[in-house]
Amino acid sequence: MRDQAFPGHRSAMRWGWIGAGAAFASAIGYALQHELSYVSRPAWIGEIEFYGVFAGLAFVALVAGAVTAWPTRGERHASPWAWAAVAAAVVSALGYIVQTIFDHVLVPPTLARDEFYGAFIGVGCLALLTGAIACFVGRRRTDLTLSLGFIAVAYVLFAQLTQSLWD
Repeated sequence: MRDQAFPGHRSAMRWGWIGAGAAFASAIGYALQHELSYVSRPAWIGEIEFYGVFAGLAFVALVAGAVTAWPTRGERHASPWAWAAVAAAVVSALGYIVQTIFDHVLVPPTLARDEFYGAFIGVGCLALLTGAIACFVGRRRTDLTLSLGFIAVAYVLFAQLTQSLWD
């Protein structure tokens, strides 16, 4: 029973595909917004037009997929990939908080740079990779694996959207 997909997974996978498509569109939009920034002034409006809408849609679709795939009350197991994805998302979120604090206090530039690229970006990339693997592994499982994978990937989209709109 553990390796067979239950009916809610079909809907969750549909949400996941919508989220993946919107994330792909947001990545294309993010790449193009620098080329097309002359269209919108100020430039942050171009980021919202070309990137923010699709990243927001991807975030909502992945969260909806995570809710749809959430197992019944007794199933609280997940694959190691899912737990690694959630742990990386939490560490990256904490890194983002520390980075925001470092923006307002005086710290050595190398410490701020290492924290940004290590604890936020590096671990965020790990959350994206392990979250995608957890989504792949969770397709045939009835536990928390698919939901936690969707949540980790949704966090990365949310963090990237927030970071790009703040800069």
